[in-house]
Amino acid sequence: MINFHPPYRIIDAHTHMGLEYCLYHEYYDADSIVKYMDEVGVETIFTSTCEDLMDGDSKRTQIVDAMKRYPDRIRGYYAVNPLLGYSKESIQKAFDENPGYVGLKFLPDYHRTNLTDSVYAPAFEWANEHGALVLSHTWGVSMNGESCNSHDKITGVLEKYPNIMFIMGHSCQGQVDEAIAIAKHFKNAYLDLCDTSRLNGVIEKMVREVGANQVTFGTDVPMQGFCFQLGCVLGAKISDDDKKLILRDNALDILKRSGRMLKNEEEKQHA
Repeated sequence: MINFHPPYRIIDAHTHMGLEYCLYHEYYDADSIVKYMDEVGVETIFTSTCEDLMDGDSKRTQIVDAMKRYPDRIRGYYAVNPLLGYSKESIQKAFDENPGYVGLKFLPDYHRTNLTDSVYAPAFEWANEHGALVLSHTWGVSMNGESCNSHDKITGVLEKYPNIMFIMGHSCQGQVDEAIAIAKHFKNAYLDLCDTSRLNGVIEKMVREVGANQVTFGTDVPMQGFCFQLGCVLGAKISDDDKKLILRDNALDILKRSGRMLKNEEEKQHA
């Protein structure tokens, strides 16, 4: 029988906060998202705000406030918008001042900027120097037939920056087999279940061909809910140990390797 109530709390590595121009979400700010997390057993989210992804520094206070008010419940991505400008120094300053940051977030398709464009180089260089996490939106051929973050772009990045931890957001939707091949070749690449777990049998295929230790749980909350994609993992024909890796342990390992551990996990190690 499937156990839909695992004896551990979930970590979601791909979420958002804030409102989008065309959508309304009941759970969109820090308070309402934490309430939603408590309802379904989610301990921690890694998140980027919609405003940051599109407006850059003008709205970065939203994620900083959320991380300060909910330490270890809300961990943030530093959103890199190549259209607005940024620097390695600004990234370093943000991470020094805010221990809640877990990595960088890129949205190449939406910014109409190839993942391999030189404008991303300072961010990738910083991440490579620090062994940091990067979550990038990845897709096959998507907006207007463009391929700003398709599998070939990802391969170029991973070859050039071998020290980063790279989550392929949406696992190259439309090119999932190519994403799986990338993860098999690059052990620092992670497959993301956000909007991908709905594909019948894909979780089992990822675990079979790559291993559960390179699959991360993501939902796109609040655009999509926790429960559907959580059910996809809990109902998958994989072992309970593999489910725990996907739903919690892989994220904890990423945090440990990046030096951004959850406080309660750090205390356990020193107990």
